[in-house]
Amino acid sequence: MKKPSSKFGLAALVSQPAAAIPKGSVDDLLFAPVSTSPLPGSPVVVPNSELTSKTRFTNTLPTSTYVQLHRLAFWDRRDMSSIIDAALQEYFVAHPDADKPLPEPERVKRKLPTR
Repeated sequence: MKKPSSKFGLAALVSQPAAAIPKGSVDDLLFAPVSTSPLPGSPVVVPNSELTSKTRFTNTLPTSTYVQLHRLAFWDRRDMSSIIDAALQEYFVAHPDADKPLPEPERVKRKLPTR
């Protein structure tokens, strides 16, 4: 049996055959171009910046509502923001004023983006 070259025998665990060692510089390995072509049959998803961006804000809720939100998030295995978003989207359907644009001075005062 061949004695490992390392005091703890780690060299035998991490050594690779010479064919498996990549050739080239470290920069070539780290910054080599990666194929971005999608796999055959996979859908191409184009991110929409409005859908993917989120805004953090602070608000207050009754303690009982807050506890229910945490419980629902746990049992449904969802994050609280997705539950709040779904509830608000459902609420907005019944309140068409949510889609009316604000007057420009009010939009600027509230620091809302243009839509």
